[in-house]
Order: sequence, then structure tokens, then C-alpha cells
Amino acid sequence: MGMRINKNMYNEFGALIVPANALLNRKSVRRLYQHRILLQEEDVENLPILHLLNSAIVELKEVFHNVRHFNSIPTTDIRNNLVPIIIEMSNHMNLKQVFSHFGENDEYTYRHIIGVALISRLIGKAKGYDGEELLNLTIAGFLHDIGKAKISEAILNKPGKLTLEEFQEMRKHTVYGFDMIKQTPGLNYRHALVALEHHEREDGSGYPHGKRGCQMDPFSKIVAVADVFHAMISKRVYKEPIPFYHVLLEMSRSAYGLLEPDTTLCFLKRIMDMLIGSDVRLSNGQQGRIVMVCGNEPLSPLIKVKGQYMDLSRDRSVQIEQIV
Repeated sequence: MGMRINKNMYNEFGALIVPANALLNRKSVRRLYQHRILLQEEDVENLPILHLLNSAIVELKEVFHNVRHFNSIPTTDIRNNLVPIIIEMSNHMNLKQVFSHFGENDEYTYRHIIGVALISRLIGKAKGYDGEELLNLTIAGFLHDIGKAKISEAILNKPGKLTLEEFQEMRKHTVYGFDMIKQTPGLNYRHALVALEHHEREDGSGYPHGKRGCQMDPFSKIVAVADVFHAMISKRVYKEPIPFYHVLLEMSRSAYGLLEPDTTLCFLKRIMDMLIGSDVRLSNGQQGRIVMVCGNEPLSPLIKVKGQYMDLSRDRSVQIEQIV
């Protein structure tokens, strides 16, 4: 997956089976297999993450179109077309690419959904999920905001601040999504719960029902972390993105009361592990490089500065200011 077919693929009778520039996904692979067409190395090319993202946006727009006009969630398309793209992205994920492509304001709703699915899968893998459990978490990440397809596009794409009435309507996307998913064959109740619960908070301050952490599905807690992270790093018409490291610090604070602590710590540890080797600017004005991350305090890593090592978990007077 994550590859594009370079030329038209015909069967032995000359019928076009898969056109040039088509994304190689389960559907196209199945068609090729049915017609006994064997791809050669020169027939395909790898796609950079931006092409994968754009392909996912196209697929997701079709999903929203089906929901808006036919009140139907195309589960087969999600499993066969969207999930393979996310799997390919997660195998080659580069944090700088995530920030540069997924945090843009253009087509924010779709970028957000894809970003949350990708980050949720990342957290799930860090927690040891695999097989069907990881697949279901990825699908839940895709579907967490599906209820927004039932929200007026005038509200959904409004460039400015929402009125109180518009804000209350926007919040209903959780219930709209829950109701649709639980009635859709091929989806399960956990998928529906994530759509309903991803804005709930550990202390009961979330919506729509003010549930506490002990009442939430574990998938919902993971998607909540992914949802908050992506929203904070994203640029919107009415706000600039928060600097990356400040987002991590804010999420660390949110782990006590708002977001589930173990899930948040797992996420922060995974993100910081991915940043090993990255250059950072410190609060004392020096520049260094992350060389090791502590599991209990991932935001206070070991930094190499001009041949010397600085353990930020011990030296509390210095903090990371910025990832360079």
C-alpha cells in the first residue's frame, strides 16, 4: 500500500482493469488478482506522505458525501481505502511532515480526522495493541467526528468564532455520530462510543454527558488525547498553532484531571522517542540535541550540548523552549 500505479493495467482481453495513477489499495489489488495481473516493480512507485494525505482527503470527502446525502456510512470504503492509507502513513511517519501537512487550515475537518486516526493508531501501537484491536481503534479514530457530516457546512466552515447557538449545534456532532454508527452494519458499539465520548474528560467536565474517566471506553481516552493534540498543533483562521513543545507541556498538565494520565504519558513518551536526534533550543539560550528520553519524565530528556550532557530531569533550571 502507499503506492501508485504508473500505467493502465489491462487484462488478457484488453479491458482496462486499473487506470494509471490509481492508488494501490485493497480494492485495486483484488481486481488485479481476479484478472491474474501480476505487477512488476516498474509498474508502481512509492508515494510521499503528502500524496497519501491528499488521497485520504479525497476518500474522506466521499464518506462525508454519503453521510450527508444518503445517511449512510460506507464501511467497506473506510476499511478498503482509508485504513490502508493510514497504515502506510504510520509506517513512515515523520513528525515534521505531520506538523507541516496535517496542521494546515485548508480542509481542516478532513485533515483533523485523518490526523486523529493516525495519532490514535500511534498511541495504540505504543500501548501494545495489534490485530483486530488496533484495526478497530484506527477505524474509531476515523469515525470520531463523522457526526460533523450532519452539521451545516456554514457552521462547520465558519472562519470566525461560533455564536452560542452554533456552538451548541456543533457539540451535537458527538450524538449524531453515535446514533449513525450504532445503526450501521459492519461497525461495532465501541466505534459508536468513541464518537460519543471523545470530548468527555476525566474530571467530568466534558460533553455531551459529563462522563468521568471511569465511565469511558479505553478507545475514547486514546482518541481524546489524539484529538486534543491535533487541534492544538493546527492552524485555524481564528488562531495560530501553539508551538509544538508548548503543546506537549500543556498536554502533560492536562494529564491530571482532563486526559487519562497513562494514555497521555504513553503518547508523550512515544512522541519524544520519535524526536531523539532532533535539535532543540533551551531556555538558557543554548542549542543541543535530544539523545535519550526518560520513561517517567519524557519531557525532560538527556540533551547533548557542545560535547557535554545535560539531564533535564535533574537540572530543573533549564527547559526545552523549541524543537528546531
